[in-house]
Amino acid sequence: MHAAFSSIAFAEPDRAEGNLALLEQQLPGNLWATLPALLAQLPDPDSALNYLERYLRPDAEPGESRAPFARTVAYLKQHPAALHHLLVIFSYSRFLSETLVQQPELITWLHRPTRRGQDPADNLDRIKSPEDLHEEFARFAVVSHQQAPAVVLARFKRREYLRITLRDVLGLSTLAETTLELSHLADVLLERALRISEQHLQNAYGTPQFTDAAGNRHAARLAILSLGKLGGQELNYSSDIDLMFLYGRDGETSGGSQGTTTNAEYFARLAQAVLKLITEVTPEGALFRVDLRLRPQGSEGDLTTSLPAALEYYRHRAREWELQMLIKARCSAGDVEVGRCFLREVQPLVYRREFNLGAVKAVLNARQEIARDLQRRAGAASHAAEWNVKLSPGGIRDIEFLTQCLQRLYGGSDAWLRSNSTLVALQRLHDKGHLSGRDFFRLGAAYQFLRRVEHRLQLRDGLQRHTLPQAAAALDRLARRCGIEAAPLDGRAPAEQLLHRLSQYFADVREIYDRMLSLRTPSPLPAGQEVEGDPVSGALLRRLRLEYPAVAQEVEKSVNSRVAGRAEDGYARRGLLHFLSSAVLDPAVMAQLESHPEWIARATEILARSDLAAEMLSRHPEEVAVLADPGLAGFRGPLRAISGADVENALAAVRVGYRRGVLATVVRALFGVTQPFETFQALTRLAEEALGQALELAAREVLGTVDLASGPLAVLALGRLGTGEMDIGSDADLIFVVDVHLAAEHREPWRRLAERLVQVAGSHTREGLLFPVDARLRPRGSEGEIVQSAGYLRSYFRTEAEAWEAATFLKARPVAGNLALGAEAVRQVYAILAERFSSPGELARQMAQTRERLEKAHLEIAGADGARASGTKGDFKKISGGYYDVEYILAFLFLTRVLPGSVESGRPLRPESRGHVLRQIAALESAGTEASGLTTAQAQILRAAALLYRSLDHALRLVTGRPSNQLPEPALAERVTRLLQGWGLPLPEGLEPAVESARHQIRALYEQIVLAALP
Repeated sequence: MHAAFSSIAFAEPDRAEGNLALLEQQLPGNLWATLPALLAQLPDPDSALNYLERYLRPDAEPGESRAPFARTVAYLKQHPAALHHLLVIFSYSRFLSETLVQQPELITWLHRPTRRGQDPADNLDRIKSPEDLHEEFARFAVVSHQQAPAVVLARFKRREYLRITLRDVLGLSTLAETTLELSHLADVLLERALRISEQHLQNAYGTPQFTDAAGNRHAARLAILSLGKLGGQELNYSSDIDLMFLYGRDGETSGGSQGTTTNAEYFARLAQAVLKLITEVTPEGALFRVDLRLRPQGSEGDLTTSLPAALEYYRHRAREWELQMLIKARCSAGDVEVGRCFLREVQPLVYRREFNLGAVKAVLNARQEIARDLQRRAGAASHAAEWNVKLSPGGIRDIEFLTQCLQRLYGGSDAWLRSNSTLVALQRLHDKGHLSGRDFFRLGAAYQFLRRVEHRLQLRDGLQRHTLPQAAAALDRLARRCGIEAAPLDGRAPAEQLLHRLSQYFADVREIYDRMLSLRTPSPLPAGQEVEGDPVSGALLRRLRLEYPAVAQEVEKSVNSRVAGRAEDGYARRGLLHFLSSAVLDPAVMAQLESHPEWIARATEILARSDLAAEMLSRHPEEVAVLADPGLAGFRGPLRAISGADVENALAAVRVGYRRGVLATVVRALFGVTQPFETFQALTRLAEEALGQALELAAREVLGTVDLASGPLAVLALGRLGTGEMDIGSDADLIFVVDVHLAAEHREPWRRLAERLVQVAGSHTREGLLFPVDARLRPRGSEGEIVQSAGYLRSYFRTEAEAWEAATFLKARPVAGNLALGAEAVRQVYAILAERFSSPGELARQMAQTRERLEKAHLEIAGADGARASGTKGDFKKISGGYYDVEYILAFLFLTRVLPGSVESGRPLRPESRGHVLRQIAALESAGTEASGLTTAQAQILRAAALLYRSLDHALRLVTGRPSNQLPEPALAERVTRLLQGWGLPLPEGLEPAVESARHQIRALYEQIVLAALP
C-alpha cells in the first residue's frame, strides 16, 4: 500500500490495497494526489473506495448497464470538489451510491446551475423552495417524457436526495433545514402525482361539482393533508408519510367520456390513483410508503372524506390522541382552501382554553402502549428495545409527545404556541416560560442528536431504521457518521462514546418527561366525590381542593360572588382559569397563594377587566406579588442595576425589570389609580430606562468599554416615545444620528451598535421582549442608512423632506447615547423646518394631499373587508375627523406659527410644548390666538377629542392587549366603557355617539385651520 494511505484505518486493508492499485491507473494525477486526504476524513473509507472503483471501472459487469462516460471522468478532473462529493456519498449512503453508479452523470448535475445566471455553488449552498422544485421538475419531466410517471417521480426524488444528503453530511444545512427540504420535496411530488392522476379522471368523468345554498355550482377539489413528520415539515430520509384525503363537498361530476359519477366515488378513485402512483415499486424504488391509519375512523374509515363529514367526526367522535395528532396537520397538496378551512375549524378542538386533563392522559396512555408494543416486537432481543432512538423511553417520540402535550395545555389561550414543528414549539414554550432554560436546552440537544442518529441509520440503506446495530464495527461506523471520533484522552472508541451520549440523552428526556407530566396529573379523587360540569369547578378546582384548599375556597368565593350572567363574569372565570392553570405548575407560586388567598379576589377583579392582564399573569405567574401591594411600591422605581453581570444575563434582568414595571403600571391603570396620560408617562419612563440600558449592553458587546454619554452617537425618539405617550403595544420609533465630524470609515462600529440595539429590543425571549424598534422614519426610510450623520439629517430636511416628515420630526427627542449631540441635532433641524415649511399655503397643500391619501387607503382596506360593510363606522384614528386630523392640525400650527416664532426670537421651544398632545394644545392656547392661530374654543375642542381618542385607544389596549382603529365590539364595549368612566371621561350618550361627535367637530376644525390655508 502506498505510504500516503498507510495512516488510514481501513477495515479490510487487503481489499483497499487492491482497489487503490486499480484506481491509480484510472484517476487523473491531480485527483490521485488528493485521494489520501479525502479518504482520511471519511467515516467509512472502505465503502468509499469500493464504490469509487465500481464508479470508474472500465468495463461494466453483468447487470450493470453502462461504463462511466469519458466526459464524467473529464469533469472530475476539471472539478476536483466533485470527487470529494462522490466519496462522501459513497461513505454515508449505500442506496444513493448505487444510484450514482447507475447514473454517473448525476455528479455533474450537482455542480451546474439549475437556471440561467445562477451560481453553480447555489445548488449546494441554498435551500430550494417548493417553487424552485416545481420549476425543476417541469424541466426534468420534459426530458424524461418517455418514462412512466412513477419512474419520473422516483428519479427526480433520488436526484434531489443526493443534493440534500450532501448538504446535510457536509454541514451545509442544519437539521431543521434538512427536514424542511425533505418535506418540500415530498409536497412537490405529492402535488405532481395528484395533477397526473387528476387529468386522467377528469377526461373520464369531468369536473366534480357541488351546489351552494343559492343554487350556484362550484368546482370541488381534493386536499391532501399530511400528518406526522411530513405535517410538521420534519421528514426523515426514509419516513412513512401519514396522509388524509379530504374533498370540499358532496355532489356530482360534470361528465366525461365515461359519463358522470358522484364526488365521493370520483375522489375515492383519485386518491387510489395517487396512492398507486407514489407507492408503485419501480427500478428506482417506490416513491413513498404511505400510512393512512390516521384518517377519520382509522383503517375502518373511508379513503376520502368530505370536509363536513370530517369536521363532524372530530367534533363529536374523535379520541384525544386523534386530536393530538392534528397538531402537525398541514395541507401538502391539492386544494389549499379546503385544507385551511379544516385546520381552522379543528383548532379549538385541539387547543382548549380550559385545563385539558385529557391531553395529559392521552400522552401517558400512548407512552405505555408504545412501551408494550416495542417490548413485544423486540421479544428476547433487549438491544432492540433499549437502543431504539425513536421509541425507547427518552427517545424522539417522548420529546414529541411532551411538546405536544404542553402545546395543548397552553395553546388554547396562546395561539403563538401552535407550531407544527417540534423544535419551533420547544423554543416558543421556553420563550413563554413553560419550559425552564435548562429543560429547553436538554430537550433541544437530545432531539437534535437523536434525529441525527436516526438520519444516519436511514441514509445507509434507504430503510426505515431506528435501532442501533449490534455489531461493534457497524456501531463504530455509525458513530463516525454522526461526527464522533475516538476520544483523544481516554481512547474510548466512537461506538462507546455514542452509547454513552445516547444513554445520557435518554435519561435526561425521561427525567423531564416524568417530572413535567406528573406535575400536570391530578391526584386521584376520593371515592364518591362528584365531578362538576363547570370548567372552573372541574379538574383544576378538584386538584386545588386536594392540594391547596385555601386557594380553592377563595376561588369558589370569588367566582360565586360575581353577578351571574354578566359579561364580566365570563371574563373573570376564563381569566382566573387561565392564570391558575399556569400558576399550579409552580409550587412556589401556589405556596404564596395558599398563604395569601385574599390575592385571588384581587386577581379576579383585574382579570375580569383585562385580557392583557390575564395573559401577562398567566405567562409569568411568579409575578403574583403584584396582587399583594395595592400601591405597587415594590414594582416602581428605576430598573434593576446591570453592573457586574455578563451581557446575556444583564439583558435578561432588563427585560424582567421592564416586564414587571409594565405589569405594575397596567394594574394601577386598571384599578383607576392612574389616568391615561399618567400611565403613558410611566410607560415612557420605563421604555427610556430599558432603552438606555439595552444600548449600554449592546455597546459592551459591539464596542467594548465606551462612554456613550460623550460618544459620537445619539438616539432620537419619534412617535409616541418622542412625545412621552408610550402605551401597551407601542413601537419605539428611533433615529440614530452620529456626529458630523465622525468620518464615514469610522461609522461601521456605530452602525453595528444600532442594528444590535434594534435586535436586542425586539427579540422574543423567555423573559419577554422590550418593544419592537422601528427605524423606518429616518431619512429615506428603509432605503436610507440606519445610522446617519447630523449633517446629512440637516441636508435632507433642507432639500428633500416632505411635509409629513417635518410633522413627524416635531416629535423628535434625544433619549439615549450622547443627549447633548441629539439635542443640538434636533435644534438645527427645527431651524430648517421653521424656514422651509413656514409658508401656510404650501404646507397646507402638501399636508392635505398626504392626509387624503391616508384616508383613501384606509377606506379601501375597510371596504375590502366584507365584515365591515359600513367601512368607516366606529373608526377613530385614520378616518376623517379621527386622531390623525388632531395631529395634522397641531403639526400645521407648530410649523407655521410656533416654530418660526421660536427661531426668530432665539428662544428654544419649551420642553412642555414638545410633550404629549394635551401639553402641545396647552402650549398653543397659552401663547394666545395671535401667536398660535388657535382660539380658546378651538383648543377646548381639540383637547376634548384628543383626550377621548387617546383614552379610548388606551382602554382598548388594556382590555385586549393590542391597538385598534375601531370602537370595540359589543362583547368588549362594557369593559372599555367602564375603564373610561373610571378615568372620569364624560360619556353622557354612550361611547359611539361621543366618537361620532368628536369626529365631526375635529374635521370641521381641520377644514377651518388647515384646508382654509390652501392657496
